[in-house]
Amino acid sequence: MNNTQRMTSRRHGGAGLAAMVVVLAAGCSDSLVVENPDILPPEALQGAAAIPTIHAGIIGDFSFAVVGDAGGTEGIISVTGSITDELGNSETFPTRKEYDIRTMLDNNGTLTTVFRNLHRARRAAERGAEQIKGAAPSLATEPRIAEAYNLAGMIYLYLAEAYCSGVPISDADPISGELVFGPSLSTAQLLAKAIEFADSALKYSVSAGQTNFAKIVKARAFMSQGKTQFGAAAALVADVPTTFRYVTTHTNAQNRQWNGVNAFINQFERFSLVDFDGTNGLDFMAAHDPRIPWIRTPANDFGFDGTTPQFDQGIYPLETTSLPIATGIEARLIEAENLLSTGDAGWLTKLNDLRANTALYPTVAPGAPYQVFPNLAPLTDPGTPAAQEDLLFRERAFWLFLTGHRMGDLRRLIREYGRTEAATFPGGGGKPYIINGNNKGGSFGTDVAIPIPLEETNNPQYTPNYPACKGVA
Repeated sequence: MNNTQRMTSRRHGGAGLAAMVVVLAAGCSDSLVVENPDILPPEALQGAAAIPTIHAGIIGDFSFAVVGDAGGTEGIISVTGSITDELGNSETFPTRKEYDIRTMLDNNGTLTTVFRNLHRARRAAERGAEQIKGAAPSLATEPRIAEAYNLAGMIYLYLAEAYCSGVPISDADPISGELVFGPSLSTAQLLAKAIEFADSALKYSVSAGQTNFAKIVKARAFMSQGKTQFGAAAALVADVPTTFRYVTTHTNAQNRQWNGVNAFINQFERFSLVDFDGTNGLDFMAAHDPRIPWIRTPANDFGFDGTTPQFDQGIYPLETTSLPIATGIEARLIEAENLLSTGDAGWLTKLNDLRANTALYPTVAPGAPYQVFPNLAPLTDPGTPAAQEDLLFRERAFWLFLTGHRMGDLRRLIREYGRTEAATFPGGGGKPYIINGNNKGGSFGTDVAIPIPLEETNNPQYTPNYPACKGVA
């Protein structure tokens, strides 16, 4: 039984359209291979013949916005990893230093590009789902409708988890393609949209893989809605197999096809793994945890800036390594958090069951020079509620490392568990901006959300909320 669902994006220069290979799984295995000629005949963009092209565009835009490319444009995973304690800045670009040090400006060009890419992916998935639904010969046998809805839901989750509340959601005229300004949605409204799209995916799902994906999207939104929804989230994912994975897949045939997380850390060294980021971050390397293989080679390697000690990650050892977007591991972590919230000792059993399953650890290619560490030992209950929460979120941090979850988790710790910014985000309290022992100048700021780009002030339906936006609502 294959429990992995893959998405691959490819771009050809002539048409600028995507071709892909998709494997649908979790109980069944199927594949779709689409050839993409440089020039598409008109009939290929009409009716059922248009579905592969539409679907390919959805996949390509999503992967580019979330994972990034071959070192030119980072995705939201790398951005939020840098804002949190997963990554430190090891280069010279001031726009990337801004978000690593948590003093972000709303005219930051890098963040503006990332924001635009997320909205392109959102629009492609939203409209593409409707286009595929309208063109499909049979809704009962068309899996790409549910997938498009799921990807739209994921984009709304990223917007809710990473940005200041009040994200403008604009559109494009279906005929002219011109921008149509849209309203600002609060964090609560963004989460509601994610749930709405997950429900649409469940309605049109024709595969176990897309059903599992939709359940995780919806449960993740429930968890961000607060503790009153934890039970509903846990019940929703109870039958999602632990081995389930929905992943992006990558090739090195074109820059846009690369795993951008690998590219920005391992190949171009713009970001580095970091221990105790801002003094209060986690010990991702020093823990010697098999879930986070890492390397420093040569032993005196420095990042792009030439002064910051560089440590590369081994979870995605190649530019072609797949990246998980939704997994059964997350399902079990959601169940554990719900059990902890109700005082049920089973929360620790859930965590230890995951730790004992070595098949869930990252796979590092034989002979690869990454540091690989001993199997995990069972956890013991630390006793106090605060320590139990710390342990659960630490397990989430290690299992979900560099998958785009950490920023949402840190904001949930503030919003739902009463933690402070200073205790939660790296460098809280104005600590010196030091990355891997290199003092890069200045002090950490207090931002816990990405500001909406300044250009959105052109939208008459958007009310600017920066720099006032410092909270997590």
